[in-house]
Amino acid sequence: MKICAVFLFTTLWLSAAAVHAADQTQTAQPEWLVQIQQQKNIRPEAMLQLAKSHEADFGNWSLAQQASWLSELSLIYEALGRHRDQLAAAERGLALVPDQLSKTHIELLYSMGYALEMHREYAQANEYYKKGMALATELKDEKLMIQGQLNLAAMLAEENQDQEALQTLKLAYERAVKLNDKETLASVNAELGLMYTMLMSDEEARKLLEESYRLFDELGWEKSKISVWYNLAMTYHYQSKPELALEIFDKMLKASLQAEDPVQTYYAYLGLATTSRGMKKYDAAVAYMEQADAYLPHLQSTYQLSEHHFEKALIYRALGQTSLAFQEVDLAAEQLGNQRNVSDKFYALHFDRLKARLYADNGDFEKAYNLFDQFFKNYVSLQDDKRDLQVQKLRLSFDAERQQAQNELLQKDNELQALRLLEIEHKRQMQWLWIGLFASTSLILLILLLWQWRRRRQSAAATAQG
Repeated sequence: MKICAVFLFTTLWLSAAAVHAADQTQTAQPEWLVQIQQQKNIRPEAMLQLAKSHEADFGNWSLAQQASWLSELSLIYEALGRHRDQLAAAERGLALVPDQLSKTHIELLYSMGYALEMHREYAQANEYYKKGMALATELKDEKLMIQGQLNLAAMLAEENQDQEALQTLKLAYERAVKLNDKETLASVNAELGLMYTMLMSDEEARKLLEESYRLFDELGWEKSKISVWYNLAMTYHYQSKPELALEIFDKMLKASLQAEDPVQTYYAYLGLATTSRGMKKYDAAVAYMEQADAYLPHLQSTYQLSEHHFEKALIYRALGQTSLAFQEVDLAAEQLGNQRNVSDKFYALHFDRLKARLYADNGDFEKAYNLFDQFFKNYVSLQDDKRDLQVQKLRLSFDAERQQAQNELLQKDNELQALRLLEIEHKRQMQWLWIGLFASTSLILLILLLWQWRRRRQSAAATAQG
C-alpha cells in the first residue's frame, strides 16, 4: 500500500539521461555541442558552463541546433535537480519544434514531462510522456521507446496501479536486454529496482539496484550512481539493516560534498536522519536534519519540500516534542498544496495519521480517534474491495495502539497517585517523628525539672535542720 512512504526520492536516473539528445540531421553539429551530448551525464556542471558560454550566439543557429541546445540544457538541469529551469528550457525547445518528428522533439517532450512530474503535475506529465512515446514508436527508435515505457510506468505507479507499472517495466527490461545498450540497461535496472522496493520485494530490489550502480559506475555517471546509492541505502533501511544503510549514506555524503552537489548532499543528510530515527538515535537525527535544512533552498521539487517537514515531524514526535511536531506536519501539508492526483491524496493521508497519533500522545483520544476514523474513510475511498482486509487490520492496529496508550496513561496516573500516597505517608511519618521528638524532649525536660525541684527541696530541708 502507498500509505507508508517508501523514500520519496523519485529522481530516477534522470528521465532522459540515457538518451543522446541530438538529432542526426544533415547539418553537422558543432564540436562543442557534441561534447555536451557525450559528457552531460559525466560532468553536468562543466557542460552547463560550456552550454551557457555559447548562448550569445543562439540567434545565429539553425532551428534544429537551437532546439538541440535547449534539449541538452534541459537534461543538464534535470541532472542538477533544477526542475524549474528544466521546465523553462523544455518549453522553449518545444515551441521551436511543435510538430517535428525527431529525436530532439521526443526528448523535449520527455524532459517537459519529467519537470512537470517533479512539480506533481502528473496529468500533464503523462500527456507529454504519451505523446513522446507515440512519436518514438512512429520513428521506430528502440531506445526512446524503452525510455517512454519507463516514463509511463512511473506514472502508473504514482496512480497506485502497481501491477500495470510492474508489467510495463518488465517489458522495458526485456527490450533493454535485447538492445544490449549499457545506458538503457542501467536506467531500466534503476527504475525496476525502485519499483520492487515499493512492492516490498527488497532482496530483488537490492540486486537490481546494485546492477544499476555497477553499470552507471562503468559509464562514469557519478550523479546517477549517487541517486542509486540513495535508493539502495533505503532498501537496506527497509530490510532492517540500518548499519549498511548508514554506511552507504555516508559514502553518498562524502561524494556529494566532494562534487559540491547541494541537491545530492541534501538527500544524503536526509537519508542519514531517516535511518538514525529508525535506530532511535534521535539526537543524531535532529543534527542531520539541521544539516539538511542548509541545503533545502536548492530543492525544486514540491513533493520533497513536503517530505522534509514530514520527516522533521516524525523526529520531533519521537522526542516527545508534540507541539513542534504539529507545526512541522502542518508545514508539510501546506507545501504539498492541493491534492491534484491519487499519489498526493495517498501521501496526504500521512498527515492525518500522524496528527491522530500526536493527539493520542497528548491524551486527547477523542480527537485522535475522530481523525483516525476520517483517515480510514479517506483511505478506503482510494482503495478497491481487495484491500478491505488490509484496512481492517490497520483499524484494529490503531484500536490496539489507542487502548495501549490509554492503559499507559492510566498506569502513569496510578503511579502518580501512588507517589502522592507515599508523599502523604512520608509527611505523616515525619509528623509522628517530630511529635515523638517533642514528646521525648518534653519528658526529659520534665524529669530534669522534677529532679531540680527535688534537689532544691532536699537542700532547703537540710538547711532547716542545721
